[in-house]
Amino acid sequence: MSCIKKPMLALLVCFTMLSVMFIGPGVAEVSAADANINLNAERQVIRGFGGMNHPAWIGDLTAPQRETAFGNGQNQLGFSILRIYVDENRNNWSREVATAKRAIEHGALVIASPWNPPSSMVETFNRNGSPAKRLKYNQYAAYAQHLNDFVTYMKNNGVNLYAISVQNEPDYAHEWTWWTPQEILRFMRENAGSINARVIAPESFQYLKNISDPILNDPQALRNMDILGAHLYGTQISQLPYPLFKQKGAGKELWMTEVYYPNSDNNSADRWPEALGVSEHIHHSMVEGDFQAYVWWYIRRSYGPMKEDGMISKRGYNMAHFSKFVRPGFVRIDATKSPEPNVFVSAYKGNNQVVIVAINKSNAGVNQHFVVQNGSVSQASRWVTSGSSNLQPGTDLNISGNQFWAHLPAQSVTTFVVKR
Repeated sequence: MSCIKKPMLALLVCFTMLSVMFIGPGVAEVSAADANINLNAERQVIRGFGGMNHPAWIGDLTAPQRETAFGNGQNQLGFSILRIYVDENRNNWSREVATAKRAIEHGALVIASPWNPPSSMVETFNRNGSPAKRLKYNQYAAYAQHLNDFVTYMKNNGVNLYAISVQNEPDYAHEWTWWTPQEILRFMRENAGSINARVIAPESFQYLKNISDPILNDPQALRNMDILGAHLYGTQISQLPYPLFKQKGAGKELWMTEVYYPNSDNNSADRWPEALGVSEHIHHSMVEGDFQAYVWWYIRRSYGPMKEDGMISKRGYNMAHFSKFVRPGFVRIDATKSPEPNVFVSAYKGNNQVVIVAINKSNAGVNQHFVVQNGSVSQASRWVTSGSSNLQPGTDLNISGNQFWAHLPAQSVTTFVVKR
């Protein structure tokens, strides 16, 4: 199914390729403006990074693949979030248990999303001249109980869900169940409060605000929502900020619960420098969107962070520059987000460390000056992924006072771990 999702992604790929074509073949080293890291300017708490496991559609992760996904040692992704499927048929719920249990044993959070209610709760209606599915209006309470039953089943089998969603992509439901903004609002106001887990809503396919605005503007519905979930298929950078959530979402979490980027082309996961776009996409999600979590679509797929043979892909290594080092509970702090054209910087603090992720998309290496403000630092280690390296450790950097220089190779992503 994912291979045919979101036709607007093709246009985004064109933009990406055009930008690569017109960068030019320059090889000169350049010096960028300072990248200032402000330890006192705290932003969002990070819950983690992860992906979807969907045994019903593509088979379960194997035991070794679970270790690759959720372990945080060498040649492992360090994922700290697992998203699973709420099958409409409860006889299939057992498929989700093994990987979820292992993820939790590694310290990951597990969330769940449904595509359809049980068939007995669904009716067909005419949507713009075509037949479509929706939840029957007299079955809202029964559907809430269905979600509760899944929460209970998983708990009884050793999996305490962190949260459960009301519906996957209710506004892009060509092959599953549609919900209008008014229907989502009614469920959130009248039924979501009975669910015995944190509730995620509305998981719009493109972070369309028309389906979440009504929840934010309704005090009762907002009380029953714990996490505003969004997908970013085709979402532009300018659409990432959400002023209404900042205004009314105090105490709520903001998660990006599904995406692949920039495409789902077969065997595309190792394309370079295309894969560098993954770390840039995460950067914008964290810095412009203030998301607390970033969740890829399938963990194991030919276009995913783990290839079909269980090996980490170039896209996966780009994710790992965040997931292995920016651990749950870390806090994003202000950093000069683009000290030079095609250079992007974000920073996070936790465990007496500062983690800095620096992306250099240009064809020229950059000598970057980093300044850590409002605190002292003692040592900086680094890891680099480029066209010829995957999370390759570099030599420790010399720190003078609270600042250091570092070389960012052309078309690369570098993670710095700075001890405080």
